[in-house]
Amino acid sequence: MLLLAAVGCASTPPAAPPPAAPAAEPTGLTPPPLQAATAPARDPGDPRSARSELRRQIFEAAWAAVRDKHYDKALHGVDWNAQRAHYEPLAVGAPDEPTFYRTLNEMLGTLGQSHLEVSGPGAEELPLAEEPPPTANPGIATSGETGDPGLTVRIIEGRPTITAVRPGSSAARAGLKPGFIVTHLGGRAAGALPPSPRPLRPIEERFRLRLQAMQRLSGPVGTRVTVKYLDGGDRPGEVLLERDPPRGKAVQIGLLPPLYPEVHVSHVGDVGVIAFNFFLLEPVLTEVQKAIDGFRARGAKAIILDLRGNPGGMGAMAIPVAARLVSKPLTLGTIQFRDYGNVLEARPSLGVKPFTGRVVVLTDEGTASTSEILAAGLQEAGRAVIVGDSTLGAALPSAIERLPGGAVMQYIVADFKTPKGVLLEGRGVQPNKRVIETRAGLQSGRDPVLDAGVVAARASAAP
Repeated sequence: MLLLAAVGCASTPPAAPPPAAPAAEPTGLTPPPLQAATAPARDPGDPRSARSELRRQIFEAAWAAVRDKHYDKALHGVDWNAQRAHYEPLAVGAPDEPTFYRTLNEMLGTLGQSHLEVSGPGAEELPLAEEPPPTANPGIATSGETGDPGLTVRIIEGRPTITAVRPGSSAARAGLKPGFIVTHLGGRAAGALPPSPRPLRPIEERFRLRLQAMQRLSGPVGTRVTVKYLDGGDRPGEVLLERDPPRGKAVQIGLLPPLYPEVHVSHVGDVGVIAFNFFLLEPVLTEVQKAIDGFRARGAKAIILDLRGNPGGMGAMAIPVAARLVSKPLTLGTIQFRDYGNVLEARPSLGVKPFTGRVVVLTDEGTASTSEILAAGLQEAGRAVIVGDSTLGAALPSAIERLPGGAVMQYIVADFKTPKGVLLEGRGVQPNKRVIETRAGLQSGRDPVLDAGVVAARASAAP
């Protein structure tokens, strides 16, 4: 569901505000009751259904959350009362739930910003008729957890392409390889997005197609999903893949769905590589710090932080990671809330030797939010070289809370600027060394972005 995209990018304020300033509500709290005056008068005898009344409550709560909690009280000049007057009757009178949520999100989309979305029961489009229902493997008892068959599908050269296959996974056992073109996932054609509530930049379209593929591949552990593809020789094929159990231990944070953090540590000669999929204080931060300290102790020439596909998470984690890489204070940027601001400053930890070798950060269209904040701060300070593709440009800190009827909303609570005053929202971090991935490169079995990162890591010149 679309909420997964928003959730993955969610950032939380890195520090508590001064006592005199109102704090953004923590994720998971119900918004305060709306003033009765905000609701239009209704005839007690009106026979509207309970569903219509619930829709009105959800709409009002979402509209008020933006009005009361957006960092810009003027909402960048958008007339929020006019937006309500236009969209509320369309949303409440929508023929079905997908249309209701789509209309509500169209209103939110008039602000033109990321991290601003509502989802809830029935928000997803109905499955296509040709999509088979989830198929359980009778040999495996389902655990209630959500798993996947071990594929990463991204847009390469304009086509949905397998870019990674997890070793030992169902996809690996079926013989799928990087460079194969995916034509159908779960009975639906790959590579087509439903209408968006706001105009999308090309990189956002690629991100949403990547997310859509992930969602279609995911499902209850022990069920199966059909994948149709063109192999390396463009010969058509079809496999029924089993959704494998998730790796690692689930981490539950507020209203977020269970997250399965992973940290992978490796090396290419004298260059250490650290890849992780979420910014979480525990257990990810501890493992990343331990890896950095280990590479420093072993005399590594450089460290590569692989943030490809990392959609962010807890904004507070960016600071202690950066602190392990600097010998003097470094500013990552400024977060401006509605009534106060915070400077994100990383300082060397007392009693801890920082890593002073070269730092390279790998990025792609899936690098978002907290990942962008860390990458931009290190880049602008001259502490890191960015290799890969532009990041998503979705870096606004946000909060998540429950709305009536089981709906959930992610909304913006702050603006973010890099140390040099650059707005990452809608722009992203631009790499020092851009690497355009190709199908031929994937078929060769190499990782061209990592290869370029190693070259940059071993360069003798300063970043």
